[in-house]
Amino acid sequence: MARELNKRGVPTMVFTTCSLSPYDSWWHDHYEPGVYDVERVETRRFATSKIRGPYDSVISKLRRGKKLSTQDQQDFFEYGINSRDLVKALGSFVNDDYELIALPYFHGLTHSLVHEYPGEISLIPCFHDEPQFYWSTTEQLLCNAKHIFFNSPEEKQLTIKQYGRRVGRRIVESVVTGVGVELTPSSEQLEGKPEELPDSYFIYAGRKERGKNVHLLCEWFLDYAKEFRLGTKLVFIGGGDKSLVPSSDHYVDLGFVSEARKLQLIRHSKGVINLSENESFSIVIMEGWLCGVPSVVSANCPVTRNHVSRCNGGLFVANSDEFGLALKHLEDHEITRSCLAANGRRYLAREFSFDVVLSKYLRELGDGGNPKQTFSNIHGEAQLSPDWQACVLEP
Repeated sequence: MARELNKRGVPTMVFTTCSLSPYDSWWHDHYEPGVYDVERVETRRFATSKIRGPYDSVISKLRRGKKLSTQDQQDFFEYGINSRDLVKALGSFVNDDYELIALPYFHGLTHSLVHEYPGEISLIPCFHDEPQFYWSTTEQLLCNAKHIFFNSPEEKQLTIKQYGRRVGRRIVESVVTGVGVELTPSSEQLEGKPEELPDSYFIYAGRKERGKNVHLLCEWFLDYAKEFRLGTKLVFIGGGDKSLVPSSDHYVDLGFVSEARKLQLIRHSKGVINLSENESFSIVIMEGWLCGVPSVVSANCPVTRNHVSRCNGGLFVANSDEFGLALKHLEDHEITRSCLAANGRRYLAREFSFDVVLSKYLRELGDGGNPKQTFSNIHGEAQLSPDWQACVLEP
């Protein structure tokens, strides 16, 4: 988002911590504090806060099924991934020259920023149905945010159902922007089919977590492979808990790969599978459509199911039997795979090109609801000169 705003003439920088990833210690500074150039985006990194005892105490209560107090909820965010240095440094940017946007709600840095500067920082919450969404700290976050930007209609409806009566117009009148998803013409691409993989494979791209139903995916795929396709593989790319992928010839875990390698692997697969029921958008199924392959998603996830339904870009499944039949149909029908992916690409161009998505942000952030800048072409050239800058804040 920051990169694409910069390309369109809206100077944008990123404030973040020195943490490496959610799977490494949040209290360890992997990077040195300072100013970095990341894909031509000015990125300012700040040391993390090092106190973690109260956070560990809350996690212990969660694991034991204990009820959390309001203080416990506050400790979860205050002593999770956070940076008092970043919060303090942002003070000089809280003025009329900058629009400040923080994401996501799940990490403490976002809460600290929004509460430190109430009414000054807009929020991209990335909500889905999980315990933290229902905490009183989340309601307070919504009350203190300047604007709220949702990734999907389903995310907004979930929020209205839970908080609409108490928070009111701030939520109801908020904007569903979606997320910009494009494969830029300049992106490095690896040609040819990956030599080490079989002719037929499906792919999961993302974090390996129980919360993403990776364990269920492995169980269902094993049932499918035994009944229908012994030679078909399930390929995993991305980080997370490797132990969730059983040691079996049916699975190939490639771990982290380059962006070009990821696109190559997706392009030659039979489809992208995402059975997660906790999604606020799901970029990966969109990347599948851009690479020319359909998606298989969970019928129990309103966001991904409705993406697929709106554009007819794949199949949604509710159990192992439906999963097996869906994969068999996609394997056996190349024309169907191509048509579903083409439907998805048209949907993306209409709803989630960066020109479309970023124009929604700028219209909302403009004074009096009037756009300060809009975009109307696919090459990302600014149509008007911006009179403010943007700052994106993330853990």
